[in-house]
Amino acid sequence: MRSAWGLLGCLGMLGCGYVGDPMPPALNIPMRVIDLNAEQVGARMKLRFTIPDLTTEKLPVQHVTVELRGGDVAIPVTTRAPGVAEAEGPVVAEWLGREIAFMVRLQNAKGRYSEWSNVVLRQVVPTVATPAGFAALPAAGGIALTWSGPGDRWAIFRDGLPLAEVTKPGYLDTGADVGKSYRYQVEAWTKAGAQRAASERTTDVAVTNIDTFPPMAPQALSVIASTNTIELSWERSVEADFKHYRVWRDGLVLAAAVDAPAYTDRTAESGKKYVYSVSAVDLRGNESSKSQQVEISTP
Repeated sequence: MRSAWGLLGCLGMLGCGYVGDPMPPALNIPMRVIDLNAEQVGARMKLRFTIPDLTTEKLPVQHVTVELRGGDVAIPVTTRAPGVAEAEGPVVAEWLGREIAFMVRLQNAKGRYSEWSNVVLRQVVPTVATPAGFAALPAAGGIALTWSGPGDRWAIFRDGLPLAEVTKPGYLDTGADVGKSYRYQVEAWTKAGAQRAASERTTDVAVTNIDTFPPMAPQALSVIASTNTIELSWERSVEADFKHYRVWRDGLVLAAAVDAPAYTDRTAESGKKYVYSVSAVDLRGNESSKSQQVEISTP
């Protein structure tokens, strides 16, 4: 009888298999935020950070509640899902002259908190004025940006993306393609110790880069007369968009499209006086002023 019961027990164990120890329920505590950043922009402090997509147990994060603090002030955050989150603190006038500590933590649906994030310290300084009189206009070589107002540095944005940083008002965007349209903005920065405060960006200005700017006039025109011909030569144009030269005689076009910086006038008559000049034309048909005139008489 004991043998039968033992056999049945063994068979039961083989049929059911081994079941391990029960696993404790997951706590679903979000991982800690590690990239909190705070920047003074205009009259407010702007904050940005990433909500992790995993819990401390490497499980997916669904929705969280964000607790963001600047000193003893709670800053509202509407974002609940993993990804980039942004928020604005109160007007900086309330913190002027103080160093404020910013930090954030996350709470899951069961009220469990993540660890506090990296702590960001910011010295609050007076508001930086938005640059005034911002304008963007086509210019020789690109698009010229102009503005005025206080600042230690200025950041320039093209189509919403950072383009350049300058230490003096004004910038020439030489990378703007002819015929294309762009939108520009600029913001001013001032230093506060090792930190910086930024103004609000200017209203964006739209401009199309239209090239209406002529090349430089040809230089050093030289004219030599010989029997039945007059030889002209001048310095080669170094303009990037140069197309050809135009040769003038007595105020009229003698040759409309000359590729090389030289020309032979075979129509000059013996015993006459002529006045020559040369202009340059670019790829878009813009023509330079005429070179210095040279007068010569044929033998």
